[in-house]
Amino acid sequence: MQTRIRAEIPEKIKVILNTYKEQDIEFNEINDHFNVRLHKLGINKKALIRTILKADSLVFVGISKSKNIRFNYIYDLFFEFNNIILKIPTSIKPKSLYLITIFKIERMEDEAKKYE
Repeated sequence: MQTRIRAEIPEKIKVILNTYKEQDIEFNEINDHFNVRLHKLGINKKALIRTILKADSLVFVGISKSKNIRFNYIYDLFFEFNNIILKIPTSIKPKSLYLITIFKIERMEDEAKKYE
């Protein structure tokens, strides 16, 4: 169970996301994890990358303490994508975004309460 710290203002994170380019995105490639999750959810990787970098559909951001010693914090980015909500835990580094995994979220209200 991850330790949730607080919610962050989405507009602040949108500005940060807009500074990255497609080649700045890294994926969790252990056992091809991220691509397997995309395939299971039926999501096009290129379309997802455009959504993340444009960031217009970012609806909520939660900050959690990382369980991985390589990262201090994980930003749980919630995007509206093709009429569903996706949660993408991400490490925001100075020169790259590291996307850890991706989940489909059924009830956004329940997720947001976890960061209160």
